[in-house]
Amino acid sequence: MLDLASDGPSRPFVSTEVDEMSDTELDGLAFGVIGLDAEGTILRYNLYESRFARLDRNQVLGREFFGEVAPCTAVESFGGRFQRMVSAGSDVAAEHFDFTFDFKFGAQQVSVEIIPFPAIKRYYLLINRQAVGKARLDPPEGGFAVLQSALAPDEAAVGVRRDTLERRFVEVPWSLLAALRSTCERLAPESWQVFCTEWGVQWGRRMAIDLASTALETQNAALRELSMRDVTDLVAESIAGQGWGRPTFDFAAAREGLLIIEVARSVLAEAAPGRAIKRPSEELTMACHLLAGAISAVFSNLAGRRLVAREVACKAAGAPTCSFVLVAASRRATLDEALKKGNRGVDAMRAALLRAPATREDA
Repeated sequence: MLDLASDGPSRPFVSTEVDEMSDTELDGLAFGVIGLDAEGTILRYNLYESRFARLDRNQVLGREFFGEVAPCTAVESFGGRFQRMVSAGSDVAAEHFDFTFDFKFGAQQVSVEIIPFPAIKRYYLLINRQAVGKARLDPPEGGFAVLQSALAPDEAAVGVRRDTLERRFVEVPWSLLAALRSTCERLAPESWQVFCTEWGVQWGRRMAIDLASTALETQNAALRELSMRDVTDLVAESIAGQGWGRPTFDFAAAREGLLIIEVARSVLAEAAPGRAIKRPSEELTMACHLLAGAISAVFSNLAGRRLVAREVACKAAGAPTCSFVLVAASRRATLDEALKKGNRGVDAMRAALLRAPATREDA
């Protein structure tokens, strides 16, 4: 996964090092990861797997994978392989095979790799989704995988809310965002932009997982197989559907390595004070760094390389809409320098970027 918070990339994924990865690193992977002990108890469960299985990881940790959570895997072709691997002790190699996960909401064709760590009695399932289809009419051998509602049947009574895809959500009033902004202004006036951008990057990485799931479930295609127009439609629907405002994408300068995004009625801008806040280092304060970070991460995930988004005009500072530019990371310094010089607005930023020499990475 690409690291947008620093200048260096995060370390590449190596399957034999999966046990050394942090939970945050596992959540950045574009495939499912389930860590088991020798009895099949779930020890680790990453965000991608949680999204596709529609299961809250807090509810599956500590449960037996083959019996309680995914009984469809308690068959010779999956559970049998696992048991033989455990029985083999130290003299065992990784195994790779294809399988179909059966849920009541649909069947998922996957490729599975079991990575053994017999010395510490841990085993990792690496699960790549290949296709998503309708649920089988007849229950599979072993039965369907468990549903979230079966793991926590009474959670609604204690204030837990879920959407139609079993994802937990909360309603956040704009006043909470206004409180966050005013708190950052009071306690960390010079660093809140960095904090909000990084928060947005982490959100964008998780959004990319949701978008990948949506693409498979609705179009039976990987996200990177879709046209850019289709992808931007998914991004716009995701952001607008959550109430942040609706983004529109302008590809007119795409050949010049510049994507322009505008967000109408950004809740972040409208939650900010309705005036320009003066700073020693900048003329105007932008309000939507959270969205800028999310846009950076989503499109970096799609492009397979680091991209950087910056807000160049904001409704909180008097602009008609909130505008962002997205460029290759090689132009990050040029972009930030132009902002420091007061090149606000899409036209001014475009002119500043075009004056700078382009590199092969910008295309």
